[in-house]
Parts: sequence; C-alpha cells; structure tokens
Amino acid sequence: MATIKKVFATVATLVETAAYGGSAVVIAADQKYDYTGDIDHETGGYYGSHVTIEFRGSNDKDDLVLDVFASLDGSAYDTEPFKHQVIKNTGKPQQLSMIVKDVAHFRFGLKSSDTNTTFEYQITYQSWNQSNA
Repeated sequence: MATIKKVFATVATLVETAAYGGSAVVIAADQKYDYTGDIDHETGGYYGSHVTIEFRGSNDKDDLVLDVFASLDGSAYDTEPFKHQVIKNTGKPQQLSMIVKDVAHFRFGLKSSDTNTTFEYQITYQSWNQSNA
C-alpha cells in the first residue's frame, strides 16, 4: 500500500503592513474589505495551503472579519466567501492558522467589524501537494 506524502513549498508572505516590515495599507475602520492578492494552487499543482494570519488592532473595540473567496482562474472571485471567521480583538497581538484546500485560487477579504479599530496584519502561507511515497 502506498503512503501519501505531503511535499511543502517554501513559506511565502502574501501581505504585510509596516508594523510587520511591509508596505501594505493598514485595514481601515470602515467595514469595507481590504483584499489580498491571489494564492494560486492551480499553476503549481498544489492541494492546499497552511495560512497564518497575525494581527493587532489599534484598540479592542472592533473585531477582525476574515473571509476567504474562491476563484477558478485567479481573476473573478466568488461574491460570497466559502470561509468566514470573526476573530475577537483582545487589544494584543494575535495569530490564527487555517488550512485552505480544494480550490484552484483564493484570496482573503479582511475588514474591521465596525468603525473604531484599524488593524496591522501579516499573512504568510505554505502550499503543499501530495505524492505517493
């Protein structure tokens, strides 16, 4: 019987704001999505990605809304997310990990749950494919 083995790509940074060493715009306190770039499973033949989201809010009033939108081609995305999560803002730096798999392409939509808190954030990911060992 063959063993299925995961083959991981190098960890990549999708987006990061200045607080994490990048130049992306801070998530505004306006309840409107800030979208990330595309994560492409199709081209590399990837099965899924382990994604890590690190963030901190400017205060602890509003929560971070994190939605994941799928696409078949990396240009037209679903209007409804296939994953939706509201993360309680504690006022301290936080981290969340998730697995996203079985989609050709995806991107994140992040926003503040209300109009009081801005968020600094960083998203990294590591994609994998599977082989028989």
